[in-house]
Amino acid sequence: MTKTSSVLHRVGCLALSVAVAGTTPVSAADKTTIPLASHARKGEPLPAGDRIELSLGRAITLALENTLDLDVASYNYERASFGISGAQGAFDPFVQLDLSAERSQSPTFVSTQAGDTKTQKGNLTFGGLLEWGTTYQAGWNNQRQDSFSQGFTLYNPSYQSNLYLSATQPLLRNFGKAVQTRFIVQARITRDLTAWDFVRSVQLAVQNVENAYWDLLYAQESLLAKKEALDRAKDLNRITKIKIDVGALAPIDIVQTEVTIAQREQDIIIAEGQIGDAQDRLKRLLNVNTAADWGRPIVPTDRPGYDEVRVDLEAGLRTALETRPEVKQAVMDIESKKITFAYSKNQVQPRLDLKGSYNQAGAGTQLESQGLNYVDAIYQIRGREFPGWSIGATLNFPLFNRAARAGVAQATTDLELSRTNLALLKQNLQVEVRAAARGIDTAYRSVAAARKARELAERNVDAEKKKFENGMTTSFQVSQIQNDLTSATSAELLSVASYRKAITAWHKAIGDLLTEKGVSIAGLPVTLDPTPAEEGALR
Repeated sequence: MTKTSSVLHRVGCLALSVAVAGTTPVSAADKTTIPLASHARKGEPLPAGDRIELSLGRAITLALENTLDLDVASYNYERASFGISGAQGAFDPFVQLDLSAERSQSPTFVSTQAGDTKTQKGNLTFGGLLEWGTTYQAGWNNQRQDSFSQGFTLYNPSYQSNLYLSATQPLLRNFGKAVQTRFIVQARITRDLTAWDFVRSVQLAVQNVENAYWDLLYAQESLLAKKEALDRAKDLNRITKIKIDVGALAPIDIVQTEVTIAQREQDIIIAEGQIGDAQDRLKRLLNVNTAADWGRPIVPTDRPGYDEVRVDLEAGLRTALETRPEVKQAVMDIESKKITFAYSKNQVQPRLDLKGSYNQAGAGTQLESQGLNYVDAIYQIRGREFPGWSIGATLNFPLFNRAARAGVAQATTDLELSRTNLALLKQNLQVEVRAAARGIDTAYRSVAAARKARELAERNVDAEKKKFENGMTTSFQVSQIQNDLTSATSAELLSVASYRKAITAWHKAIGDLLTEKGVSIAGLPVTLDPTPAEEGALR
């Protein structure tokens, strides 16, 4: 078998595998679990050797383990996760210690009036906010006061101590867990939104790797086809020279064959550049970061399997609506807007707060000649000698309340906008899924047509060569027909790669690409199970 017929046989076998093999099932070795946390992905080295031989499944695994694009999505998720703790911090209790000392001097008008007063305070407060909107405080206040006068001061110094507990409970505005915990719930929604962003990033990475893989295979096969075309051109040039030597052709006929050789050599140069570009795109997805690895060629070991994939459009549309991350995010955004809307409606109400407090007071005083007696104040508190309490309500009724009413109007608009965005997304998914289904059908038929065109071009070349050998045609005509074969071969290779990419685009469109490729994600706070594309479907 000649080199030319060998190359054409390889191209034909490639097309035949496309027609028979079908989609290769994911093997257990190619199944991949990707952790959501960036620090959990340690990266994997590329295969050793002068060449990087990769199956498609292995390329996907290496890309998901190594690509920096997923790290960006992971960091965004982790950053959003911190927002939950930050929102919960609103209910963290606090402890406050106040220490102060002051001195006041003023002119006096009677001998018993203190002209010089020193006051020292030490107050300890514990307080916080509860999820129902209750604010509470428990405190211990202490004071020592020294008074000096020109006359007689009966009690000096004096001590005061007060132990108290107070609480304020909103009954209308700011009442309830739904109002007080809104930031926590919205922070969880934001975290889940970034989790879906990570899922989308994984899906996009898988699609990009597969597309780059088939692009590289196409570029390599295209180069071989271009080299085969160069061999045909050189063979025609050789035969033409023989005919010129024996006087069967004019010397001018050699020019066309040399032009064809130059064109084929230029095609090879372009094809080699396309291989380099395809290699670089795939290496970028694999996160190649050493000069040695950048210099090693990637050799795809898989060949594109193919059979006629008959997609169920209606089932695909349902799957897309139930599994696509964009739909999940749109539903979550509506839930977040509902929370803001409920809070805004609450803020329109008047403020009615119930307040209550209870305290135990104590005091200690001594004559100037005696020692201090702060313990007396403590004993009085312990003995509950001077209790006190208060209860009341505060009503605050804004006359116009324009800020709160504007907030409700804005929240209503935002909610309706989110609902509209979900409706638009569903329409866009209809277009995308339908286009993906047509893409598969078009690509499949293109392979069959391209294969037929290539077979006919081969037969045409053979027939034209025989006519040329018998002097029934010109070298120009043979060159043109050889060009047609070269174009048909490239078109067939391209159609095979396009079909594989069309199948990937279909699974990306309906949202089951990760399942199709055996990729799972560990650590997700959301479920990838199908859920209805409607409000309230995600809780």
